[in-house]
Amino acid sequence: MTPGPDLVMITNLVLNGSLRVATAAALGMITAGAVQAGLGAAGLAALLAASPGLFAAFRWAGAVVLLGWAVLALRRATGRADAEAAAPAPSPQATVTVPAHPTGEPHAGPPPPGRGAGDAGPSVRQAFGQGLLCTGSNPKVGIFLMAFLPQFVPAGMAPEIGVPLLAACYLALGLLWLLTWMRLVHRLAPHLRSPRVLRITDGLTAVVFGLFAVRLALGG
Repeated sequence: MTPGPDLVMITNLVLNGSLRVATAAALGMITAGAVQAGLGAAGLAALLAASPGLFAAFRWAGAVVLLGWAVLALRRATGRADAEAAAPAPSPQATVTVPAHPTGEPHAGPPPPGRGAGDAGPSVRQAFGQGLLCTGSNPKVGIFLMAFLPQFVPAGMAPEIGVPLLAACYLALGLLWLLTWMRLVHRLAPHLRSPRVLRITDGLTAVVFGLFAVRLALGG
């Protein structure tokens, strides 16, 4: 639940897409967490912990994924900067404010400020896949769950029952946190969708993904 690539991705999807695609990504993240917890319970987490070479391969694969997203975010940021430089100054008479739809769905009118007509963002399926990959590519999630949760299994409860229950509670809280965060970002979105703010957001997204890629690759 601490800030990381998942939260950065959710924020970027809310600002550049909609609540719907951000929710799909959040569900993908929770699904990946559930799969990792299941694999950890089946012994994969212990295998990774006992096999430094295999664990390093998973870490490097996750780092490559994060680095790829960092490059894409950086390209969006530089593309926005080029578009800003090339765009003529809008006349006051042509300025139209399009309010955000309360459901978070893409509006039927012109694209919101800072987004071009061709910048549709990912589909719901693509967003789910991105969330799945974002969490699933980090092998530390499953290892953390299997190392952390058994300590809190109530006395007298079988671990094979207690650990999955605790994992389900942990993932439910994680989903609640992501949904709460995206609602907050969505409320602020009308003030954050100017071309300059979106360019800064994409730049920060690139930096965060890049730093987490380096951290994951180095085993930090």
